[in-house]
Amino acid sequence: MRKLQLIAANFIAALSIFPILCLAQNNSIQIVSGNGQLVCPSCEVGAKTYFPLVVQVNNSSGQPLAGATVTWTTTLPGYATQITTSTTGTNGQTSCPMPTGLTPPPVPNQCASPIMIPAFFFGTTNFLQATVSVSTPNATTASFSEWDALPSSLAPTPPISIVLVPQTAAPQLTGPSGGPAKSGPIVVKVITATGFETPLSGVAVSLSSSTASNQPSVSCQSAAGQQPGVVLTDSTGQASCTPIMGPTLGTGSYSIVVGGNPSFPSFGPTQFTVTAGPPALLKYSSGSPQTVNSGIQAPLPLNAKVTDLGGNPTAGGTVKWTVTAGVATLSSLVTTSPSTGIVSARVTPTVGPVTVTCTLTSNTAQVVNFTINVNIVATGLSITSGDQQEANENDPFTSPLIVTVVNNSAPVQGATVNFTVVSGSATLSAPSAVTNALGQAQVTATAGATPGPVMVSASVKSGSSSFAQTFNLTVNPPGPTVISINNAASFVSQSVSPCSLATIFATGLTPGFTGVAEAYIAPQYQVNNVTVQFGGMPAPILDVANTNGQQTVSVQVPCEISVPSSGSTTVQLVVSLNGVASPDFPVTVSQFSPGIFMTTQADGTQIPILVGLADGQLVSTQQPARRGNYYRMFVTGLGQTNPGLVTNEFDPLILQDGNWVPEPLPILASILVGVDNGGAPVTWAGYAYDMVGVYEIDFQVPENSHTGNNIAFAIIAYEGNNIVYGKGTAIPVQ
Repeated sequence: MRKLQLIAANFIAALSIFPILCLAQNNSIQIVSGNGQLVCPSCEVGAKTYFPLVVQVNNSSGQPLAGATVTWTTTLPGYATQITTSTTGTNGQTSCPMPTGLTPPPVPNQCASPIMIPAFFFGTTNFLQATVSVSTPNATTASFSEWDALPSSLAPTPPISIVLVPQTAAPQLTGPSGGPAKSGPIVVKVITATGFETPLSGVAVSLSSSTASNQPSVSCQSAAGQQPGVVLTDSTGQASCTPIMGPTLGTGSYSIVVGGNPSFPSFGPTQFTVTAGPPALLKYSSGSPQTVNSGIQAPLPLNAKVTDLGGNPTAGGTVKWTVTAGVATLSSLVTTSPSTGIVSARVTPTVGPVTVTCTLTSNTAQVVNFTINVNIVATGLSITSGDQQEANENDPFTSPLIVTVVNNSAPVQGATVNFTVVSGSATLSAPSAVTNALGQAQVTATAGATPGPVMVSASVKSGSSSFAQTFNLTVNPPGPTVISINNAASFVSQSVSPCSLATIFATGLTPGFTGVAEAYIAPQYQVNNVTVQFGGMPAPILDVANTNGQQTVSVQVPCEISVPSSGSTTVQLVVSLNGVASPDFPVTVSQFSPGIFMTTQADGTQIPILVGLADGQLVSTQQPARRGNYYRMFVTGLGQTNPGLVTNEFDPLILQDGNWVPEPLPILASILVGVDNGGAPVTWAGYAYDMVGVYEIDFQVPENSHTGNNIAFAIIAYEGNNIVYGKGTAIPVQ
C-alpha cells in the first residue's frame, strides 16, 4: 500500500486574481505562482516537487503593501480545514507558511501538516484535489487548485492522460513580436488514466521557452485572474492556450508544460519563429525636458519611437504632433516612421511651460508628451492703465490694473506678473497674471471696507533681475465726498454767487462710470443719480463727469440764496448719490463772482470767448480782436437782473411788435471791462439768452490799445462799495 505525503497549501502561484471587493482599504491579492500544480510525491518518475504558493498584496493605489496579514485556508476532501497566516514583506509578497510543533516535522515547501494517507483514500481515481483560499481583512480571496496523484499499480508514474486537441504534437508556431501566433490556440486535455476517464479541472498549462532577454520566447496568453503565462483546465479537463510571441525576433523552441512542473511529461520541444509586427506602440526616445528662452528653437529635436507590440522599431507608422499646453510653433516634422522607428519634431516655444504631444494615429491611446520650459527675458515693466482710481467701500474699481512687460521695448509674452496689495484695504482678482501677445498682464481690484489710500505692487522676475511698479488707488466712504467748489468759468475756488455756475470736485461721485453724463435738454435736479443742495435748496445740474479720474458735477448756484449787499454768506453744500449724502461742505457765497469763459486754441493756449458783433467771428490768435471794434464776452457770477432771476431760468421771450423776442434782463451790478490795463466802453451787460447761469457783456476795444497776443483783459463787478475782481487773462489785439 502506497502512502502519500499530502501537501495542500504552500505553493507559490501567479494564477488567479479574483475581483477585489470595495472594503476598508480596498487591498488586492494577486497570485504570483504555484497555482494548478499536479504533483506525485510517491512516483518514481515525474513531478515530485511542490513549488511554494506565493501571492502579491497591493494597496488601493496599486503599490506593494508591506506588513499585511494574509490568511491561508486549506480544504481537502475528508480532512479537517487547516488555517494558517503569514505577513507580507517589503515587496508585498508572502508564501503559505510552515506549521510548527508537528510530528513528524513538516516537509520543506509544505503549507499543511504532512499526513500519511492510505491508497484506498483516493478511491478509484488515484487523484486528490486540495483548494487553498487566500485572503486579507480588506480584500477578496484568491484561490489555488492543487492536485496530488498516486501511481497506478501498473507503472511508477501518475495515471494521467494528456492529449492535444486536435493535434497529436506541439505545432510549429509563427507570429509577430508581442502578438498571437498565426496558427491559433493550442488545446490541451487532461484526464485520468485509471480505467475511469475523469477530467481534471484546475490543472496548469503553460509554454516553456528560453527565459534569456536576448532570445526569442513564447508563452500562453494569461487567463483572467491567473498568473502570467498560465491557463487552467476547465470542468471538461481542457485548457486553451493562445501563444503570444515574445519581443525578441528570431527562432527558438518551446515545450507544452502540464501541471506546473517541466519534469512532468509534456509535448515538445517544437520550433517557433518570432517575426516583426505592425506599428502598435509609441515610446519616448529623447528631447524632454528642455529649457530655452522664449522665441528660441529648442536645441534638441523631440524624438519618439514607433514599435511593434514587442518593442521592435517599425517602419510606416504615422503620428500626429500637437502643442497641447503653452504656446509654441512646430517645424521639421517627421510623421511617418522609417526603419529605425524614430519620428521627430522641432519646437520653438513662446509661452511656457510647453507640452508637445506625439500621438500614434493607428492607436490614439499611444501618446508621448514632451516638456519644454521657457525662460522669460524682461528688461522693463510699466503701468499701462488703472492707476489713480477711486472706488467706494466694497465696490470694484472701474478699470483693470494693467502693466506691460518689455524686452528692449519689444513686448514679452508669457511672463508671470505678481500683483500684491502692499497697503490699504483692497482685494485682487488673482495673485498673478501671464502677459499676452502685447506683453500686457492685468488683474481687477475691489475696494475693501476701510476708506483710504491703497497701494498695489506689480512685479516680474527675469533671471536675477526683478522689476516693479506701484498702483495708487483710493477707497472712498459710502456716498460722495466734496473736495472743492470752483467758479465754472475762472475755476477760482469758492468764487460763487447766486445764479452763477459752479463746478464741484468730489470723490465717490461716479463709481463704475467714466465719461460725461449731461442733463437732458435743460439742467435737471438729478443727473446720473446725483443731486446737489446749497443750504437745503436744490441746485440744477448741467452734467456729471468722470474724466481722467477727476469726478465733477457742474451746477447753477440757487438764485434764492440771500447774500448781504456788502459781503457774503456761508451755506452748507451737500452732494448725494443714490440718496446717500456727502458730509456738509461749507461754501462762501458772495454777491458777485465774475468769471470769464475761456476757449482752448489749437496750440493748447486759452483765451476768452469773444464774438465780433459785426461779423460774428470768434476771436483767436489767427484772427485777433481789432481796435475800435465791438465784441461780446460771456461770463458768470454777475448777480441779479431786472426783472429778477429765479433758479434754472432761461431768458424768457416777450411779444414785441407782433414778434417773440428775448426779454432783456440787464444786470443790477455795475461792470467794468479792462483792456490793456485801461477801461473799455461797455454797451450792454445782461443775462444771456437760451442759457442758464451765463451773462453776456458787449464792449469796445479801445482805439489806443496796444497790439499783440497777450493784451491784458479783466472784468470787475461792483455795487456801491462792494467791488469784486474777476480773474485776469489776456486777449490778442491787432
